[in-house]
Amino acid sequence: MERLRRALRGIDRAEAPALPVGEALHPVALLAVAILVLNDWVLKPRCGGIVTGKLSDVAGLAFAPVLLSALIGLALHPLRARLDPSLSRRRLVACVVATGVGFTAIKLVPALAGGVAAVIGHGATFSPDWTDLLTLPALAIAYAIGRDELRRVPLGRPAAIHRLARPAAAALRDVPADTTRLAAAIDRWDPVAIDAILGA
Repeated sequence: MERLRRALRGIDRAEAPALPVGEALHPVALLAVAILVLNDWVLKPRCGGIVTGKLSDVAGLAFAPVLLSALIGLALHPLRARLDPSLSRRRLVACVVATGVGFTAIKLVPALAGGVAAVIGHGATFSPDWTDLLTLPALAIAYAIGRDELRRVPLGRPAAIHRLARPAAAALRDVPADTTRLAAAIDRWDPVAIDAILGA
């Protein structure tokens, strides 16, 4: 599983950092996309019913926040000379909350649901149904995906710390792992050591 995750996410480098989209390429996030596609394109047309409807909501809620976060990272990437585009705990929480609020609004306000469906196009439809709010705990899956990405050090973070001349220990504060060696290597800017630590 770890080899698969690294292959999908890409390998970060001190001097040639990968794009900050690791959370959207997490195996669990991609599994959620596969379930969503299979459910909406195969199961719903053949079976229909409450189960397929709720399964779409669960899969969508698991993937949407990490997709939103990755899109923000890509949007910030051209500004990397002044900003750190890598995933942060603050951005992760904001994306999870924004997804939950947006999902709730769509499920409770029919006019909003119709407007969003029209913007998306391609036959998208949203059926307002308050019982779909029972699937909101699936946002915890997205949060867990993001925390897993943070634990592995978000793509591009070491390069951003060096580029922006930040103290590494403070800039790695939201990484829930021991980053003492990595912080020291970034502060003295030792790309060989940084790559070895990230590779491990």
